[in-house]
Amino acid sequence: MTDHLARLCFEGLGSTGRYTPHAYTLRLQGVEQSTDHVVYLHEVHHATLNDVTAWGSALHVYARLPAPTGRTFVHLLDACRTTHESLATFASVRLAAARHGVLDGVLAAYPHYVGLYDTATRLVQEIPGPGRKQLAVSALARLCMQTPVLETVDEVGLEAFRLADVPDADRPDSRWRWFVRQGPAALAAAAEAADRVLAERFGPAALGTDGPDGDLYESTASIHDAAWDAWEEAAYEHLRSLIGATGARTLDLNGHRESSEALISSVESVHGGIGLRVPMSDEQRQDDAAVASSVLQQVRHDLAAGDRHRAQLLERTPAGLLEVLARRPGHGDLPALIVDARPVRRLAALYQWPDNTLPEPSGEPLVAVRAVVDDAENDTEGGTDLDKVVGHALVPEPDALPELAKRWGGRGPLAACVSASCLVDTAWTRRWLEPLGALGPLFVLADVEPDRFVPAWVRDDRQVNALTITVEETARRRAALLFTAGTAWWLVLADDVTVALMVEYLGRRLGPRLSSDLAPFEPVRDAATAVIGHLLATESFVSFDALGNSHV
Repeated sequence: MTDHLARLCFEGLGSTGRYTPHAYTLRLQGVEQSTDHVVYLHEVHHATLNDVTAWGSALHVYARLPAPTGRTFVHLLDACRTTHESLATFASVRLAAARHGVLDGVLAAYPHYVGLYDTATRLVQEIPGPGRKQLAVSALARLCMQTPVLETVDEVGLEAFRLADVPDADRPDSRWRWFVRQGPAALAAAAEAADRVLAERFGPAALGTDGPDGDLYESTASIHDAAWDAWEEAAYEHLRSLIGATGARTLDLNGHRESSEALISSVESVHGGIGLRVPMSDEQRQDDAAVASSVLQQVRHDLAAGDRHRAQLLERTPAGLLEVLARRPGHGDLPALIVDARPVRRLAALYQWPDNTLPEPSGEPLVAVRAVVDDAENDTEGGTDLDKVVGHALVPEPDALPELAKRWGGRGPLAACVSASCLVDTAWTRRWLEPLGALGPLFVLADVEPDRFVPAWVRDDRQVNALTITVEETARRRAALLFTAGTAWWLVLADDVTVALMVEYLGRRLGPRLSSDLAPFEPVRDAATAVIGHLLATESFVSFDALGNSHV
């Protein structure tokens, strides 16, 4: 999917990222965009490599199993670190450079990756075009990870399986090192073989876009998707034949799907649901919306400077916070009152709470007015940043909302921000949504994957209006997307890549029903700006996994 990622992420990242088979977490500084983009794409390529290989499926499964079986995950990870990091580093730097120009110093803050990048660059130095260099490294990494490990797990048994059951020739990093020893000639020969296949089947048009000085985005235009998929498969098969002569066993390029599905089914029959879906089909990998959705549902953006914000439930009533909020400018010179709704399980993930504070996760979503306060609840001024907590003053019933609005008295923007994960509770929605919407503009924070709500809009032939916003805050830059299919405004708050992927998803699914009209936004502009500032100050992170689920 490397060619899709190149097009989807950039048509129109000291940031850090961390990938696990559950998701990838980004803490982007929003200062140097090229570095932020490298970090983002680095983690995306980790996720993508796992999602399209047998070794990645094994990592996905063992990462979700309890100890002691889950300890096997660490050994599997250790056996593929070089392969993973080499692809992620090479691909992310090259893709970011295609947009930002030469990025000679981008790895200076990450010296561990310089050698990996240099080695991958050397391996493809004889391949002429930037697109083919990318696909060659992708094909090599997939070859290294596409071993019959899942067959071995099935033979030995899930609990009994150990890394020692896999021959050295069938371990990813052993294969990567073997190709490094062969030097650039092996990948150059694979590229030449793939060039011939592409020319014979599709003609020379795609190759013509990928010359030595070619534009990576031109070569990855959607019109050439089938041609470049065939090119990568042909390169893969050539590399497979080379290492096969050493006794290494390798699956077909997409030969992991059936064994992955069988393993997931077997594990879930014993452990119950583990939050995995079967691997994407060939059709899904050709669908830009499906690729965008797969990336989105695995990304998490940390908004807190360090760990999650500390939080507590306040004894005072929401009205007791109004005077505090009235003294704090939230939008320009005006204060703002935002009423939030989140499921209990999501609140438990978002914040560090004192023990035994929150109700049972199975309860209905909580509605609260929240503000940054000191540890000493009655003192809302002074103290250090370490003393600060996000205080939540609960709104007990919908009937309390009109009085709250009356007490606010129009001192500044007033709005409600409901997470999308609240909306699955239909009884809560019937009770709360209309009163919350009566406060002012209603915003829905998109904390679930778009596949959960956009298909219904498509079925109902809804018109959707969307616009992007650049958010400047204390020398850093973030991005937001606002879109509406009726009265509520849905909100994605993250960075420009995440926003671009969401726009791509909406465009592919909605087609001409998606528009960008500024006029409907004008009446809610002040409230939207206030909500975004409020979220940046009080939300620990944003992600699309509040209801679980991820692709293999």
